[in-house]
Amino acid sequence: MENYLFVRRLLAWLSVPLNFNRMAAVGLRVFATLLVPLSLVTFFKAGKVLFELPAEAVLGGILFQMFYVVAIYAVVHTLFIRARDIDALTSGEFHIFPLTGVLAKAASEAMALYVALVAVGGGMYVWFTGKGIATVLNPPPRFLPVFGDTSFMGGIEFMAGGLFSAVAILIAGYLVFAVFRLLARVASPLDRQEPQQPAYKIRSGTGP
Repeated sequence: MENYLFVRRLLAWLSVPLNFNRMAAVGLRVFATLLVPLSLVTFFKAGKVLFELPAEAVLGGILFQMFYVVAIYAVVHTLFIRARDIDALTSGEFHIFPLTGVLAKAASEAMALYVALVAVGGGMYVWFTGKGIATVLNPPPRFLPVFGDTSFMGGIEFMAGGLFSAVAILIAGYLVFAVFRLLARVASPLDRQEPQQPAYKIRSGTGP
C-alpha cells in the first residue's frame, strides 16, 4: 500500500535543499516562458488600436509597441538569469534564506524593467496620440503609475513617474535581498557547527 502513496516520497524529495532550489528555478523559467504568449494579447490589442489611429499619430503606437516588446524581452531574460543564479545556490538547512533573496531580487528587477520601458513608450504614445495609456493597456497594471493626463506634460509625468517607480521597486527588492543574504550569513555557521571543546582544563592533583 505504501508504494501507492506518493506524498511521503514527494515531501522527502522537497526536503533536499538542492531539489527545492531546482524546483524553484524550473518554476521561474516556466513563469517567464508563459509571459510571452500572455503578453501577445496586449501586443495585438495595441496593434488593433494602431490601425484606428490617424496618420500623424501612428508613430506613437509603433514606438509604444517597440518599447513593449523590449520590456517583455527584458523581463523574460532577467527571470532566466535569476533562475540560473538559483541553480547555483549551495545547499544547507537554511537554504530558504538565499533562495527568497534571489526571488525578491528577480521580481524587483523584472518589475522595474517593465515599468521603466513601458512608461517611456507610453509617454511617447501620449505625445503623439493625445490618448491615455489605458487605450493600449486595458486595464493598466496596478504597479504602473497612470495619471490620466493626455497632454504633452501628461506624457512627461507618465515617463517620470514610471522611472521613479522603477527605482523605488529596485531599492525595495534589493533591500529584501540584502536582508535575506544577511540572514543566510548568520545562519551559515549553524549548518557546519562543530561540537565545542570545553573552555577549561581539568587540573591534576599534583599541581599547586
